[in-house]
Amino acid sequence: MTIIDSKAHHAGFSEHYADNAKPVWDIGHPQKPFIESASDIRGPILDIGCGTGTLAAYFAERGEDVTGIDFVEEAVERATAKAKARGLNIDFLVKDFFTLGRWDRKFRTIIDSGLFHIFSGDAVRKAAYLDIVSKLLSENGRLYVLACKKQTGRDAGVNADEIFDTFRERFIVESLHEFEAETVIGAAENVPGKQWLSYFAVIKKRC
Repeated sequence: MTIIDSKAHHAGFSEHYADNAKPVWDIGHPQKPFIESASDIRGPILDIGCGTGTLAAYFAERGEDVTGIDFVEEAVERATAKAKARGLNIDFLVKDFFTLGRWDRKFRTIIDSGLFHIFSGDAVRKAAYLDIVSKLLSENGRLYVLACKKQTGRDAGVNADEIFDTFRERFIVESLHEFEAETVIGAAENVPGKQWLSYFAVIKKRC
Protein backbone atom coordinates (compact mmCIF):
# COMPACT_ATOMS: atom_id res chain seq x y z
CA MET A 1 0.00 0.00 0.00
CA THR A 2 1.35 3.41 -0.99
CA ILE A 3 2.05 5.70 1.97
CA ILE A 4 0.69 9.19 1.35
CA ASP A 5 1.90 12.13 3.40
CA SER A 6 -1.05 14.49 3.92
CA LYS A 7 0.63 16.96 6.27
CA ALA A 8 0.75 19.84 3.79
CA HIS A 9 -2.87 19.40 2.74
CA HIS A 10 -3.93 19.06 6.38
CA ALA A 11 -2.21 22.30 7.33
CA GLY A 12 -3.80 24.13 4.40
CA PHE A 13 -7.32 22.94 5.14
CA SER A 14 -6.97 23.54 8.88
CA GLU A 15 -6.32 27.22 8.17
CA HIS A 16 -9.81 27.53 6.70
CA TYR A 17 -11.31 26.74 10.11
CA ALA A 18 -8.92 28.81 12.25
CA ASP A 19 -10.43 31.34 14.66
CA ASN A 20 -13.92 29.94 14.04
CA ALA A 21 -13.81 30.97 10.38
CA LYS A 22 -16.28 29.62 7.84
CA PRO A 23 -14.64 28.12 4.74
CA VAL A 24 -15.73 29.47 1.36
CA TRP A 25 -17.46 26.18 0.51
CA ASP A 26 -19.42 25.89 3.77
CA ILE A 27 -22.69 27.37 2.45
CA GLY A 28 -24.95 25.56 4.94
CA HIS A 29 -26.81 23.45 2.38
CA PRO A 30 -25.84 21.04 -0.41
CA GLN A 31 -24.74 22.34 -3.76
CA LYS A 32 -27.58 22.15 -6.31
CA PRO A 33 -26.41 19.00 -8.19
CA PHE A 34 -26.49 16.93 -4.99
CA ILE A 35 -30.07 18.03 -4.35
CA GLU A 36 -31.04 17.24 -7.95
CA SER A 37 -29.50 13.76 -7.63
CA ALA A 38 -30.71 13.09 -4.09
CA SER A 39 -33.25 10.40 -4.99
CA ASP A 40 -30.47 8.33 -6.59
CA ILE A 41 -27.99 8.72 -3.74
CA ARG A 42 -28.69 5.84 -1.38
CA GLY A 43 -27.03 4.43 1.70
CA PRO A 44 -24.88 3.28 3.11
CA ILE A 45 -23.14 6.50 2.12
CA LEU A 46 -19.56 7.56 2.82
CA ASP A 47 -18.90 11.32 2.69
CA ILE A 48 -15.16 11.79 2.12
CA GLY A 49 -13.84 15.17 3.19
CA CYS A 50 -17.16 15.84 4.92
CA GLY A 51 -16.17 19.21 6.40
CA THR A 52 -18.82 20.46 8.82
CA GLY A 53 -21.25 17.73 7.78
CA THR A 54 -23.72 19.62 5.61
CA LEU A 55 -24.05 16.89 2.98
CA ALA A 56 -23.99 14.07 5.51
CA ALA A 57 -26.77 15.74 7.53
CA TYR A 58 -28.86 16.33 4.41
CA PHE A 59 -28.82 12.66 3.44
CA ALA A 60 -29.26 11.46 7.03
CA GLU A 61 -32.40 13.62 7.22
CA ARG A 62 -33.61 11.75 4.13
CA GLY A 63 -33.30 8.51 6.09
CA GLU A 64 -29.98 7.28 4.71
CA ASP A 65 -27.19 5.60 6.68
CA VAL A 66 -24.25 8.01 6.49
CA THR A 67 -20.63 8.00 7.61
CA GLY A 68 -18.51 11.13 7.28
CA ILE A 69 -14.73 11.45 7.47
CA ASP A 70 -12.42 14.46 7.47
CA PHE A 71 -8.84 14.90 8.60
CA VAL A 72 -9.47 18.32 10.17
CA GLU A 73 -10.55 17.83 13.78
CA GLU A 74 -12.30 21.22 14.01
CA ALA A 75 -14.44 20.38 10.98
CA VAL A 76 -15.50 17.06 12.49
CA GLU A 77 -16.29 18.70 15.82
CA ARG A 78 -18.61 21.15 14.03
CA ALA A 79 -20.18 18.29 12.04
CA THR A 80 -20.80 16.27 15.20
CA ALA A 81 -22.41 19.25 16.90
CA LYS A 82 -24.60 19.87 13.84
CA ALA A 83 -25.83 16.27 13.83
CA LYS A 84 -26.53 16.35 17.57
CA ALA A 85 -28.49 19.59 17.27
CA ARG A 86 -30.67 18.02 14.57
CA GLY A 87 -31.10 14.71 16.38
CA LEU A 88 -29.28 12.79 13.64
CA ASN A 89 -27.29 9.59 14.07
CA ILE A 90 -24.24 10.10 11.84
CA ASP A 91 -20.87 8.43 12.35
CA PHE A 92 -18.37 11.29 11.98
CA LEU A 93 -14.71 10.30 12.21
CA VAL A 94 -11.42 12.19 12.19
CA LYS A 95 -9.60 10.25 9.49
CA ASP A 96 -7.19 10.89 6.66
CA PHE A 97 -8.82 9.58 3.47
CA PHE A 98 -5.59 7.83 2.50
CA THR A 99 -5.79 5.56 5.55
CA LEU A 100 -9.15 4.11 4.45
CA GLY A 101 -7.51 1.41 2.37
CA ARG A 102 -7.30 -0.57 5.60
CA TRP A 103 -11.08 -0.50 6.14
CA ASP A 104 -13.13 -3.60 5.46
CA ARG A 105 -16.40 -1.64 5.14
CA LYS A 106 -18.47 -1.34 1.97
CA PHE A 107 -20.65 1.56 0.81
CA ARG A 108 -23.29 1.78 -1.87
CA THR A 109 -22.41 5.42 -2.45
CA ILE A 110 -19.39 7.65 -1.91
CA ILE A 111 -19.86 11.42 -2.09
CA ASP A 112 -16.89 13.68 -2.70
CA SER A 113 -17.55 17.40 -2.56
CA GLY A 114 -14.17 19.00 -3.09
CA LEU A 115 -11.57 16.31 -2.37
CA PHE A 116 -10.61 14.76 -5.71
CA HIS A 117 -9.78 18.09 -7.36
CA ILE A 118 -6.92 18.87 -4.96
CA PHE A 119 -5.01 15.92 -6.43
CA SER A 120 -5.04 17.30 -9.98
CA GLY A 121 -1.81 16.43 -11.77
CA ASP A 122 -0.65 14.20 -8.89
CA ALA A 123 -0.48 10.69 -10.36
CA VAL A 124 0.48 9.04 -7.07
CA ARG A 125 -2.40 10.48 -5.07
CA LYS A 126 -4.91 9.89 -7.86
CA ALA A 127 -3.85 6.24 -8.11
CA ALA A 128 -4.25 5.81 -4.34
CA TYR A 129 -7.63 7.57 -4.50
CA LEU A 130 -8.82 5.11 -7.16
CA ASP A 131 -7.61 2.12 -5.16
CA ILE A 132 -9.45 3.26 -2.05
CA VAL A 133 -12.79 4.18 -3.62
CA SER A 134 -12.72 0.94 -5.63
CA LYS A 135 -12.18 -1.05 -2.47
CA LEU A 136 -14.85 0.75 -0.44
CA LEU A 137 -17.61 0.77 -3.07
CA SER A 138 -19.90 -2.22 -3.27
CA GLU A 139 -20.73 -3.86 -6.61
CA ASN A 140 -22.36 -1.35 -8.95
CA GLY A 141 -21.70 1.35 -6.37
CA ARG A 142 -21.49 4.99 -7.41
CA LEU A 143 -19.17 7.88 -6.68
CA TYR A 144 -20.60 11.41 -6.88
CA VAL A 145 -17.85 13.97 -7.37
CA LEU A 146 -18.05 17.74 -7.18
CA ALA A 147 -14.75 19.20 -8.39
CA CYS A 148 -13.68 22.75 -9.07
CA LYS A 149 -12.88 23.50 -12.69
CA LYS A 150 -9.28 24.42 -13.39
CA GLN A 151 -9.11 28.19 -13.82
CA THR A 152 -6.42 30.83 -13.89
CA GLY A 153 -5.58 31.99 -10.38
CA ARG A 154 -7.04 28.95 -8.61
CA ASP A 155 -4.73 26.52 -6.82
CA ALA A 156 -6.96 23.44 -7.09
CA GLY A 157 -9.05 22.32 -10.00
CA VAL A 158 -9.43 19.80 -12.81
CA ASN A 159 -10.58 19.83 -16.39
CA ALA A 160 -13.14 17.44 -17.85
CA ASP A 161 -10.54 15.37 -19.69
CA GLU A 162 -8.68 14.67 -16.46
CA ILE A 163 -11.85 13.31 -14.87
CA PHE A 164 -12.55 10.98 -17.81
CA ASP A 165 -8.91 9.91 -18.09
CA THR A 166 -8.58 9.19 -14.36
CA PHE A 167 -11.66 7.00 -14.06
CA ARG A 168 -12.08 5.36 -17.47
CA GLU A 169 -10.33 2.03 -16.75
CA ARG A 170 -12.05 1.10 -13.48
CA PHE A 171 -15.22 3.17 -13.59
CA ILE A 172 -17.86 4.44 -15.99
CA VAL A 173 -18.40 8.20 -16.01
CA GLU A 174 -22.17 8.14 -16.46
CA SER A 175 -22.61 11.90 -16.55
CA LEU A 176 -20.62 15.08 -16.12
CA HIS A 177 -21.79 18.65 -16.29
CA GLU A 178 -20.44 22.08 -15.48
CA PHE A 179 -22.16 24.50 -13.10
CA GLU A 180 -21.37 27.52 -10.97
CA ALA A 181 -21.00 26.54 -7.32
CA GLU A 182 -22.40 28.67 -4.51
CA THR A 183 -19.89 30.08 -2.06
CA VAL A 184 -19.88 31.92 1.25
CA ILE A 185 -20.14 35.65 0.58
CA GLY A 186 -17.47 37.45 2.53
CA ALA A 187 -15.15 34.47 2.85
CA ALA A 188 -11.46 35.30 2.55
CA GLU A 189 -11.11 33.41 -0.74
CA ASN A 190 -13.94 35.28 -2.41
CA VAL A 191 -13.41 38.39 -4.48
CA PRO A 192 -16.06 40.42 -6.34
CA GLY A 193 -16.89 38.93 -9.72
CA LYS A 194 -15.14 35.62 -9.10
CA GLN A 195 -16.94 32.61 -10.54
CA TRP A 196 -16.56 29.22 -8.86
CA LEU A 197 -17.07 27.05 -11.92
CA SER A 198 -17.22 23.37 -11.06
CA TYR A 199 -18.00 19.92 -12.43
CA PHE A 200 -20.44 17.38 -11.06
CA ALA A 201 -19.81 13.80 -12.12
CA VAL A 202 -21.72 10.58 -11.52
CA ILE A 203 -19.28 7.69 -11.72
CA LYS A 204 -20.19 4.00 -11.53
CA LYS A 205 -17.83 1.24 -10.43
CA ARG A 206 -17.23 -1.35 -13.15
CA CYS A 207 -18.24 -4.90 -12.27
